[in-house]
Amino acid sequence: MPPQGTIPKQPGYIRELLDAVPAGIIVTHQDGRISYINAEAERLFGYSREELLEKSIDLLLPERYNRNHAQLRQSYIDQPSTRYMGAGRDLYGKRKDNTEFPLEIGLRSLLADGEQFIVATIVNISRRKQLEERLSKVIEASPYGQLLVDEGGIIQMINPSLLKLFGYTREELLGHSMDILLPERYREGHEKLREGYIQKPSLRPMGLGRDLTGRHKSGTEIPIEIGLSQVASDTGNLTLAVVTDISERKRLELNLKQANAHLEEFTYVASHDLKSPLRGISDLVEWIHEDLGDDAPEAVQKNIERIRLRIERMERLIEDLLLYARAGKRAKESSVIDVEALINGIVEMHPIPANFSIQQEVHLKEITAAKIPLETVLRNLFSNALKHHNGINPRITISVEASGSYSLFKVTDNGPGIPKNAQERVFRLFQTLGSGESSGSGIGLALAKRLTESHGGQIELISNTDNPGCSFHVWWPRFARKDIDE
Repeated sequence: MPPQGTIPKQPGYIRELLDAVPAGIIVTHQDGRISYINAEAERLFGYSREELLEKSIDLLLPERYNRNHAQLRQSYIDQPSTRYMGAGRDLYGKRKDNTEFPLEIGLRSLLADGEQFIVATIVNISRRKQLEERLSKVIEASPYGQLLVDEGGIIQMINPSLLKLFGYTREELLGHSMDILLPERYREGHEKLREGYIQKPSLRPMGLGRDLTGRHKSGTEIPIEIGLSQVASDTGNLTLAVVTDISERKRLELNLKQANAHLEEFTYVASHDLKSPLRGISDLVEWIHEDLGDDAPEAVQKNIERIRLRIERMERLIEDLLLYARAGKRAKESSVIDVEALINGIVEMHPIPANFSIQQEVHLKEITAAKIPLETVLRNLFSNALKHHNGINPRITISVEASGSYSLFKVTDNGPGIPKNAQERVFRLFQTLGSGESSGSGIGLALAKRLTESHGGQIELISNTDNPGCSFHVWWPRFARKDIDE
């Protein structure tokens, strides 16, 4: 028997061509005896040709397959066709050293010299199996719910996060329609939507612009977001759905919506219901002053003036409250800001006493941000440093430098500083460190903090331990950000 096998009447170059094929090729008689084996099949199974020719193909199968293999082989002989063997099942081959490896087998009938042969094409899929196992582990470990469904909407795979989200066990979902996870009102139209996605698959969110909900086992509906992508498989195209529970986000959005509604109501009240009585009181004071004329006692005139000052202070307080209320909204109009020009403008806006020393340390040329909110924050900090400084050789330093994706502004003074027990409350509303008419409304620092945080930044009070005074640090985004500018 020639070592190259017994395929009849084949020229030598055909055998060399078959040996060059990167897939294993084994040709058998109808009774399962091996008639031919190529070089790749030798490598896959670890046998030489001489060891396998005229031996049963069962030698290359794990023992658990031998019992039914003769019956399956006869079934194929009765109805021969070109097809995959064991479609939908995991198949394994057995090497000479008895180790196993996963494989795919393609079958084809061959008629030569009046005899019918079976040609098996064999591919080692160990690498693919490893990748599938790794992907499976990634999906299993994902904090987001994931499931694979076939074209009929039947669940083929599901991960623990999705089981936890919907309250089912794996056995209750695998092999069942995914409609079980939908509220009943969506089920009727879901089949058409699924067919539409199968015809035009793409990587995209599902139900864009609509509120989607899933149905928990208990019947409770869960607000969700779903991302879809198509996955090719041997059994047809599958759809991978990534499901995210957005209940907490919905709660936060509702709370924010309610807070904004309350804030708008407050703004309306402050603008109309508080200002109007003040204007009326102011008018009454002016009429009283006119009625009394210049002959009014000095004490009366002094009290009238004190009433005027208190009315003006109350009006300023209302305006500050309105500024604070509006500070929660982000300004979307970003522009390129010349940092040095910005700081110069703030300094020039304030009358600087002759004995004050103002220093600037600018290490950043320009940033992209909303100018008015940033300018308001820095102006408040600079104004506070000027107003509350009563030390010797007063000095204020304004510096700026890059800090990652932020610009770090520092307003530092050598004044009396802020007592340690007051540092935690300086950013709260109506907190003032001084007293009297010039102490302010106590809104400036609260406004600075609200503006900074609403624009994606952070503000912090740094108490100077080695030197007198204090320093306010402001981290402000120095590049346009999607969450702020869109």
